Amino acid sequence: MKLSLTLLVTALGFTAAKKNNPFAPKVTRKTAKGKMNAKLMSNAKTLRRLDGEDEEQEVDLSGYSIKFEKCQFVKQYDGEEGGGGNEDVDTILSTKRFVIFRMCPDSSCSSCNYNYGEYIVDMDTYLEAALGYKEEVQEQYCETCNECYEKAAEADEADDDAAEEDEDAWKCQNIDTSSCYAECQNIENMEENGYMDASEFTECQQLDYEDNYGNVYYAGAMCASSGSRIK
Repeated sequence: MKLSLTLLVTALGFTAAKKNNPFAPKVTRKTAKGKMNAKLMSNAKTLRRLDGEDEEQEVDLSGYSIKFEKCQFVKQYDGEEGGGGNEDVDTILSTKRFVIFRMCPDSSCSSCNYNYGEYIVDMDTYLEAALGYKEEVQEQYCETCNECYEKAAEADEADDDAAEEDEDAWKCQNIDTSSCYAECQNIENMEENGYMDASEFTECQQLDYEDNYGNVYYAGAMCASSGSRIK
């Protein structure tokens, strides 16, 4: 996939510009989403600033959501390994993968056509932040589910008065324990049931598998040819 000259220069130079990023994670509330936003913004290069934002402004990222725009890659000469007349081109070419995303106000994330910022970050950082967020949300969800499942079981054995005295009962009002418990058990026992955790394959690596013909297989995250998603 080809990058425009402007975007190529931006992508290859975004590491050196990290220090100029105006976002300050210290003012962001330490929620799962806030931590993901802060991690991304601390490593991202700005393509379009938020409306009214200046370089000295500190922004609370808790009120914004990430919207994936596209991913792209570019092959470049590795400055540390190349430049020595080495004829083996494959040893000095490296593939750099990037994700372009928008930081959208929560009130307008469905469209995100105004008052948004647009940024570029390496794909490894993007996946690490996004997966960390998803894992934390999933852990909180399953902890609440298991707690509500136990409470429901205890309530079946107790009288109605005892159930009403539970101060934490509100946590379970919107939890369907019949479905969430089975879902969380499947996630917890994924590997025992013969499934692999896809979050462990953000980088290309060899699978612990070999077919009957001795062929080995590799797995890892990569951009779709259209750049519309990471697969």
